[in-house]
Parts: sequence; C-alpha cells; structure tokens
Amino acid sequence: MKVMQLLIAGLVELIGIFWAISYTTQIKLSIKRILFYILLSMGPAIVLLQFVGQWQGIIYLIISSFTYFYWLSKSFLTLIHICFVLIFGVITDNLSQYVMTALPNILPGNLEHLCIFTLLFVVSIIIYQHSTRKIYNLIGEIKVAYMLILFIALVTMGTFYINLYLTDYLSKQNLLKFNIITQITYFAIMLFVLYFTIVTIKKENHYRNVEFETAQYTEYMHSLELINNDMQKFRHDHANILVTMQGYIEIEDFDGLKTYFKKHIFSAEEDTIKRNMRLANLANLKITGIKGLILTKTLQAEKEGISVHIEIPDEIEELSMNVIDISRILGIFLDNAIEANIENNENKEIDIAIFHSMSGSTLIIIENTISDNSIMINQIFDEGYSTKGKNRGTGLSTVKSILKNYPNVMLNTDVNNGVFTQIIEVTKSEGIR
Repeated sequence: MKVMQLLIAGLVELIGIFWAISYTTQIKLSIKRILFYILLSMGPAIVLLQFVGQWQGIIYLIISSFTYFYWLSKSFLTLIHICFVLIFGVITDNLSQYVMTALPNILPGNLEHLCIFTLLFVVSIIIYQHSTRKIYNLIGEIKVAYMLILFIALVTMGTFYINLYLTDYLSKQNLLKFNIITQITYFAIMLFVLYFTIVTIKKENHYRNVEFETAQYTEYMHSLELINNDMQKFRHDHANILVTMQGYIEIEDFDGLKTYFKKHIFSAEEDTIKRNMRLANLANLKITGIKGLILTKTLQAEKEGISVHIEIPDEIEELSMNVIDISRILGIFLDNAIEANIENNENKEIDIAIFHSMSGSTLIIIENTISDNSIMINQIFDEGYSTKGKNRGTGLSTVKSILKNYPNVMLNTDVNNGVFTQIIEVTKSEGIR
C-alpha cells in the first residue's frame, strides 16, 4: 500500500513537471511526443526512484528532460524554463509539507500533500510564465544573457538538490524550516543578480535601438536627398519645358503637345512623381526606423522595375513590438517580395498597407505577385526550406523565431491567384518598442 502511494505521488509530480515544462516552453505537444517522454524520461525515472535510489532517479529525470525538450526546441530558453520548473518543484514540495503540519488530516495517505503541492505548483508556474515573458522579450536574441541566466538557474537548482541531500540527518521539522529559509534566501539572491543583469541588458537594448534607428534615419535622409535632387532637376528644366510647350500652344499643335508631354515630360518626371507620392503616403507613419526601411526597399524595388503601392490611411505612432524586431521582419518580407518579382516576367507589383483595425490592433499587409503558385505555406517557415535553391531559406524561419517572443502578434500567410500575402496583426501590449 505504501509503495503504491509513493508510485502515485511520484507519477503526479512527474506529470506536473511535464505540464509545467510544456506550458512554459510553449512547445506544441502531440500524442507521439508525450509517449516518447513517458518512455524515455518518466518511466525510467520512476523505476530508478523505486528500485535503485532517489538521487539516481532525480538525476536521470533532470538530464533526460533537459535533453528531450532542448532537442524539440533547440533553444537556451527551454533549458532556463526547465531549471525554474524544477526549482519551483522543490520549493512548493517543501511548502506543501510545511502547510500540512498546520492543517488537520482531512484526506487519507498522501492525497492531501498531493493536492496542496499541485495547487501551489500550478499557481507558481503560471505566475512565473506571465511575470518573465516581458523579461525574455527584452533580452531578445542576446545569447550571452541567456547563458548567464542559465548558469545562475543551474547553480540555484543544483544548490537546492544538494541542500536536500546534505540535510538528511536533521529532524523532519527542522529540515523543513532549514530548507525553506535556505532556498528562499538563495532564490532572493538569484533574483537580485538577475535584476542587475536585466538592467544591463535593457541599457544594451537601448543603445542597439538608438544605433538601429540612426542607421534607418540615415537611409531615410538619403532617400529624401534623392527626391530633393529630382525636384531640383525638375525646377532647373522647368523654364525650358514651359518655352517648348508655349511653342506648341502658339501654333495650336495640340496633338504634338500631347505627344511631347507624354514622351519627354511625363516619362522623364515619372520617377520623381512616384517618389513624391510614396513620400506623401508614408507621412502617416511616424516610426522613423520603419519609414526609412520601407522607403529604402521601395527605391530598391523601383530599380528592378517593380511597381510599389503604399497605403497608410491612419497615423501609426507606435507598435507593441521592439522596433528592431518588426524592422527585421518587414525587411525579410520586402526582400522576399522583391526577389519574387525579379523572377516574375509579367506583372511586377508590391502592395504595402498599414492601418488600424476596428478592434484597435494594427495591421501590416504586404502583397507581391509571384510566378509560382505551388509554394507550400506549411513549410516555408521551416529552417532551411527555400524555393530559391540550397543554403537559403533562413529568412522566414528567423521571422518565426522572432514572433515566438510576441504573443500579441499574429501572422497570416496566403497564396492565391499569383499573389503572395503576409498579414501581421499587432495588438496593443505593454511590451517594449
């Protein structure tokens, strides 16, 4: 009976750990993946716990969980989540035992302990997930920061479990008090260190944002300079144009005037007119970095003979995304759109629209014509997949990895009648810009 209760308790705790890891890592689960985890991690861990030794089972569970979930996600952040899950498991287990000493025995066996543990553990994991999401968004892709946090989390987790081993000779009551005090103190120190780490990362992100926006602003000013040069050229030729037109008017050669206008004036100044129209369309976009990116990519498309249409009917002052991340995404989408149109021998068009929806979110739509309608939408965001040959296909997988950090951003992709469409919906959030 006692062995059965221990097995049930161990199974409940392992299921709780599995849920917590999958919840924090946001890894999509399937029956196949769950069965693999049970066979490769949970099952052997329970056998080791019961027939070999407690620490052998715990060590195997930790190593197998790290290996399995890292294999699924290929992310340092997953390892950090697992560390915190195991840390919270130790803390809530001790807290639940201490709480039981102050409560009457209502439920038989270990059922009361399992109920209290499950409640505390689930609440702590949910709080952790919601409270740290902004922190990890802030870190972005700074690998050094993830490695530092992982190191701190590993040391903390190791200290917790070693602490449990070294205090086996204390009485039960003193052991619980000692563990709780030690673990909470160490955890507080770790949070203190993390705070300074986050402050440092925040400063670094600020400098990166300033550097990026400065570069984008420089590109934007260069584009304005091109437009200004065209305008100066137009003013310089203005007098000669009027004199020539006057000659046609005086002899009432309106057909000749019409031909002259289309051939020598409109065609020559068409680029200037288009650029001025684009600049006017971008007036409502108040985010300089994104404005500079779109204008630069538009001029790049123009050199390739691609027609670009921009619509921004609403004032766009901010987006609930890091400006570098959204610029990287838009840059990838626009580069892909330009490449797709270069290969297209017929209609070469790119349409860009940015506006507020009725629900208050911001929609960014990028459409481009393509020559291949057989694009596999369910594969294009996978690492290495490309329709352009080998050693390509990293752009859209990068987009996928960026969007993992933004639960407030949705991406819809569609291919229909020779048009490839990317729709980004950004809902309001307290995330950084």
